[in-house]
Amino acid sequence: MLRLRGLGWRIALTLIGLVLAWRIGAVGVVQLYSERLLPEAGQQDAADAARQVLNWQAEQPEALYVLALDQMERTPENARALAARAYGLNPTRAWPLVLLAALEESAGDEVRAEQLATLAAALTPVNPDVLEPVAEYWESRGRLDEALRYWSRAVEAGSPRTSAVFRRFRELLMTPEGLAAFRSLAQRPPAWWEGFFVETADRATDLALVQALYDLRRAPGAAPVSAQEHLSFVSRLLREGDFGAAYRAWVDSLLPVQREQLGLLYNGGFELPTTGVGFDWHLVKHEHATIDRAPQEGARGQSLRIVFRFSRSRFENLYQPLHLAPGAYRVSGRYRSDKLYSDSGLRWLLNCRSPEPLVLGESRRILGNEDWDSFSFEAEVPAGCPYQELRLASADARRMDGATDGTLWFDDLYIESIAELSPLERARLDARRADEPDRGQVSTGTEPAPITEPSAQQVLDAASGTSVQD
Repeated sequence: MLRLRGLGWRIALTLIGLVLAWRIGAVGVVQLYSERLLPEAGQQDAADAARQVLNWQAEQPEALYVLALDQMERTPENARALAARAYGLNPTRAWPLVLLAALEESAGDEVRAEQLATLAAALTPVNPDVLEPVAEYWESRGRLDEALRYWSRAVEAGSPRTSAVFRRFRELLMTPEGLAAFRSLAQRPPAWWEGFFVETADRATDLALVQALYDLRRAPGAAPVSAQEHLSFVSRLLREGDFGAAYRAWVDSLLPVQREQLGLLYNGGFELPTTGVGFDWHLVKHEHATIDRAPQEGARGQSLRIVFRFSRSRFENLYQPLHLAPGAYRVSGRYRSDKLYSDSGLRWLLNCRSPEPLVLGESRRILGNEDWDSFSFEAEVPAGCPYQELRLASADARRMDGATDGTLWFDDLYIESIAELSPLERARLDARRADEPDRGQVSTGTEPAPITEPSAQQVLDAASGTSVQD
């Protein structure tokens, strides 16, 4: 039988509460029974009040419907007659039809039940209170394709029970039949799909379910996966520690012009706007520093610009996640400092992010006033470190500068694989780890900041040429 009893009572109580105000001349009856017909009233109170209303007006359709609900289990034949009278008196109301469909299904007349459920939905095509029980009817018949169609319409109509509908979707997707029913829906996803996917990816749902949903969206002939779907999927994979799959999914999401900037380091020339998504550059808001892109004399195209305004807080607000294989690497780039005042300066760090934070290599300090110059340093990614980052940070983690002021530019950043560390760099690395055991650990002050992902609209804006900051 349709799972509408509780929902039907809530709707019926509301309807009768409104109908009781129909006649001004019946003020006494209204005052006597209206409180008992409010949604807060119990089922028995509503049924008793409906009987009183019918004593006053025998052909009142909402009261007839309430009595039909009250009798649908004890005396289904009486309930059928009452519901039929209620519908005959007001053919614009769909609820009596929903109740009649439930009764016909219970009696074994599935053809009649199907006709009544379809007619009820046709009468109120944007009423989720009707569409959801109709969806449940089709689910009870094993017609998940029809059930999904009506549930979809209910969500699009703004159902207040959308979260519950989404939970039911996830339950269905865990079955082969449900997964098959969703296949056609995923080809041309409705407006609510993106919110459903994001909610599913963000919640503590089995990763296999998230992967199955993502695969449905990437099946041949399906509409393109949205930026927010990509973002949610990549973020979930990163949380699960599946860094290789996260990197591949992020690469799949790139536009052709973005793929041209792929390498061990992405967009190292800063010619494209940063998005803060996946393995792109992340620019985290800083109270006393501005990070953006701008042309600069002595550089081709765009360069990264950081303007400090007497900052007294540590800077670590520019980084790019990486997925490098174990081995030795050289990090290089060009920089320019314009009256950069800082007691300790800044430096680039190649860090391991998982499973444990660890400094793998670092550049020399950058400060002062210099025209375009180059820097490079070597680092070694050990086995068992599948997730790294390149981060610009204040050089001294233990001391707060009096203030940092000035402008810093970067361009042509690059990471390349090398056969092994040079003897000098190997000696420096060994000495640093031996003399300062804690030196190689990323301190609390340099702990990689959480990746704050932008909205889907920000991602789309970034792809079209609008700079994005977290």
